[in-house]
Amino acid sequence: MKRRRALRFVVTPAALGAILLLMSYALMRGTSQDRAAAEVAAPLYDRDPNHIWNRAHYSLLVRRSSVGVQYGSDTVDPLLWTNTKFLRRGRSQRLALECLDEFLKTHAEKLITEPTKRAVFQHDLWAVFDWAATEGRESASSQALLKRIAQVMRRVALTPEQVSALPETYAAAVASREFPAEYDPANPQRAFLPPDLLRPDGPWICLTAYSAEPTAIAHFSGRSRFLVFLRLPDGRQATLEYLRKLFTSPEPLFLQDTVPNSKLLNLRLPQFPPNTEVALLRQMIVVDTEGHLLPTAITESVQLRVYHAVTSGSPYINYQNGPASRDQDFFEFRLARPALFARSGGGLRAVQPAEKEFSPLFSFGIDPFENSRQNDWWIRQPGEILARCRGCHADSGIHSVQSRERWLGPPSRNRGLGADSPLSRAVNWETEKTVDRKQQQDNFKILVRHWHDSG
Repeated sequence: MKRRRALRFVVTPAALGAILLLMSYALMRGTSQDRAAAEVAAPLYDRDPNHIWNRAHYSLLVRRSSVGVQYGSDTVDPLLWTNTKFLRRGRSQRLALECLDEFLKTHAEKLITEPTKRAVFQHDLWAVFDWAATEGRESASSQALLKRIAQVMRRVALTPEQVSALPETYAAAVASREFPAEYDPANPQRAFLPPDLLRPDGPWICLTAYSAEPTAIAHFSGRSRFLVFLRLPDGRQATLEYLRKLFTSPEPLFLQDTVPNSKLLNLRLPQFPPNTEVALLRQMIVVDTEGHLLPTAITESVQLRVYHAVTSGSPYINYQNGPASRDQDFFEFRLARPALFARSGGGLRAVQPAEKEFSPLFSFGIDPFENSRQNDWWIRQPGEILARCRGCHADSGIHSVQSRERWLGPPSRNRGLGADSPLSRAVNWETEKTVDRKQQQDNFKILVRHWHDSG
């Protein structure tokens, strides 16, 4: 019998980083019902956890619960609330400032040249900057943080040529064949990714109001462009015909209620058929080396809704128990940084059924990591991601498509909308209006000032 030789392993920082990266990716691709409670803050930008880019990401974005569980390392939006004290005072602010100072002093922007990593890193910094400059106010405690973030953002900025060369991640996700291409009514919880969503002559029609502001205004941040798509089951022509019917209908969107300043849904508005699908595509915007806002083809999220039935509903707006609670199936794909950097699956992952997260939405600005009031226990619990969609989209059919108020609403319908206008025109319009609106916001004006001061 051969004697087994004892093996001794030495875990180097690089090896540890690789292990954590694999753990993070496994969790990301897993089917846990509560991924939020199992998140690992793995190194993203280099295998060495102590790499300055990893430490900067960690110090600004990763939160810890009272029992030490980590959150926020790979979320679409940072876990920061209106009333958050994190980064505004104390140890977290000191560590963040020290890390940013080290980044600037050592010219750490030179350590990573890969454009996709630089774009994502800058975009994450930008989200923190906007939060710290809430409503355009610069408090004494936030000035130091804002100044340093703006400097780092400028250091890692891409040229316009580099921005235009960033990967088209939605197309890459489709090409990977990792996700089903169609909705399966026999398996209504299985997420699917339409391969023809962005095909110019495909069945999906991009809906834009062609107005002074972006169409999906409720989702606006200015750091992303949002595109709304509609697809009827019989394809492009059926979708166009339905939209023309909507545009020419004499029926108003809403009816006046007997209660002053209130309105009812007009159930006589032309309705789309069952098996209609709606999609909301979110794509990243970055700031280039000249300080200009440029769109990218990096997809941050895709939200999909399939109407397996369309009931008549009620004229009263019901955001809790409306027809959508039984008429729609909800799906979502999100940016996964480890997969994006590894060029796997187009950098997208499917949100799992019953998957939970902490969200800055619907929390009254209260930070669940800092709130300890006994009566607010519900805020400290992560909520189901897909279930949250029903909160805003719970009415009957077309009435649950909230952007209809933009592309159908007053002052007049079909104001140059042109339902059959080229996809590129709608995308360019939404991009232009998103950039225009962002440039008027106080938080962007603060960014511009610090950006130029760092030159």
